[in-house]
Amino acid sequence: MTDIKIGDKEYKVKVVTSEEDKTTGLQGIKELPENEGMLFDFSDDPKEVSFWMKDTLVPLDIIFINDEKEVVYVYEG
Repeated sequence: MTDIKIGDKEYKVKVVTSEEDKTTGLQGIKELPENEGMLFDFSDDPKEVSFWMKDTLVPLDIIFINDEKEVVYVYEG
């Protein structure tokens, strides 16, 4: 886990870089504590991305952050 700060909020996230971990994501997780999540690193392949929510049991927000660490889009799930 690593800490990231967005605005005045801090989050604990697992940084995901491997294709296998990106595919698995949060599948099967039954509980996700507040202010915790997963950070998907697409810097090696910054083309359009999509998320498949198969077997994801918790509601998720997806936040897109650019190279300057600015929030550029929020998808509320």
